[in-house]
Amino acid sequence: MNFLSMKYFLMLAQERSFTKAAEKLHITQQTLSAHIAALEKEMGTKLFVRHVPLTLTDSGEVFLRYARLFSRNERALKRELSDVSGRVEGTLRIGIAPSRGQVMLPPVIDRFQKSYPHCRIRLLEMANENIWNRLKRDEIDVAMARLPGEMPGISHRPWMREEIVLLMANELAEKLWGKEGEALFAGDERKKGLSLPFADCPFLLNSENDIAGALARQLFRRAGFAPHVAVESENMGTMLRLCLLGRGAYFCPENLARALLSKEDWEKLRVLHFEEGGYELSFGWQTGSHRWQMIDQWVEEVRRQRIEDRR
Repeated sequence: MNFLSMKYFLMLAQERSFTKAAEKLHITQQTLSAHIAALEKEMGTKLFVRHVPLTLTDSGEVFLRYARLFSRNERALKRELSDVSGRVEGTLRIGIAPSRGQVMLPPVIDRFQKSYPHCRIRLLEMANENIWNRLKRDEIDVAMARLPGEMPGISHRPWMREEIVLLMANELAEKLWGKEGEALFAGDERKKGLSLPFADCPFLLNSENDIAGALARQLFRRAGFAPHVAVESENMGTMLRLCLLGRGAYFCPENLARALLSKEDWEKLRVLHFEEGGYELSFGWQTGSHRWQMIDQWVEEVRRQRIEDRR
């Protein structure tokens, strides 16, 4: 058994298909099949039930648990040796929400890779809850998201604060409520919740695994009405364009919306703030005996960019 056989096994266990796994590994199906057959012969047991899709045998489930641990230790070994020898290389896996990554990370990645040209960045963009689940499974190295609570085995550090707001096109508000609708958005105070007139409003929603999507559903429950959902999507850019077209009201982080829209587009929208709309974002990583230097360097680069953005 060797590193390569373990890598091939893990990819096949993930994809549950010789065709898909071979494509991702950039090898032929015959090569992959030969490696798995050799591994099964060495272990003295079948690891996969060969039907479509592939499934793991009981022995395969046991082997998978140890293979993941083996892979994690191999990666930790390479990274610690990299730190000791002064070589800066490897792949840094970062979990972040798509729109947040789009708005915030390009200048950070540009500067980071100028300093560490041999360190590859892999962005895994997904909803907030999924980010922490992937971190717990050691599928990413750094989470950049809202911490859901205390998480055993996870270290974290504050990053920045965001606020969820409700955006609605002026055109849609006037169509629904006329001049009376101005009172719904009047004043600078943060609202305790949604008022009943919003029961007649179409909404554009993120999934419940998303921070904005979760807050929206919480506000709907408190207001006592089931929303009319016109569109559900994780793509913030698409939803903002639909919001501008008057297809629905949209819950989203205010800072990201301002960054993605022009000043002229922003002026076409009405904004509603809520008492519980604010939250903290954090960096997170697995607690271990050795933390790769690139994790610390990445966190510092993001924080440095944040300071510059405020100037």
